[in-house]
Amino acid sequence: MIKRCKWCKDDPLMIKYHDEEWGRRVKEDRKLFEALTLEVFQAGLSWRTVLYKREQFRVRFYQFNLERVAGLTEKDVERLLQDPGIIRHRKKMEATIENAQRIVRIVESEGSFYQWMKQLPKDQEQACKIVKNQFKHVGITTAESFIIAVGVLPTPHDEQCFLHN
Repeated sequence: MIKRCKWCKDDPLMIKYHDEEWGRRVKEDRKLFEALTLEVFQAGLSWRTVLYKREQFRVRFYQFNLERVAGLTEKDVERLLQDPGIIRHRKKMEATIENAQRIVRIVESEGSFYQWMKQLPKDQEQACKIVKNQFKHVGITTAESFIIAVGVLPTPHDEQCFLHN
């Protein structure tokens, strides 16, 4: 039997995320934006809750198309707040729109969100502070979770996990 990190338990979707995504280097801006958004929505909730709503988030946020999300309005937020398929939290939705706008500006100045991410310091504390200060509704814990999830920093797999080291 394959040993994994305890957090994925015996949940097939969590196992798939653990084995195929968590901690793997993400280079596509759209996927980086998706990861950041999901981490924002996860704050205060379980990762399982967010993961099970991910497909609906993809639909509602146009497959995480930066320009389309950056252009969402208050009317769109009101519509999304009525949608039971996603997590209905006004501040997190507004943060998603603002973060899309900020990433669009990063892409304009750096060429890509990935290029910006590559420039983060290797020091975890410094990298987390930069991410926290750059994006809305992102605290240190969310920043840390995000940069680990997308492979910027080493993934802390449990010692018994087959992916440890």
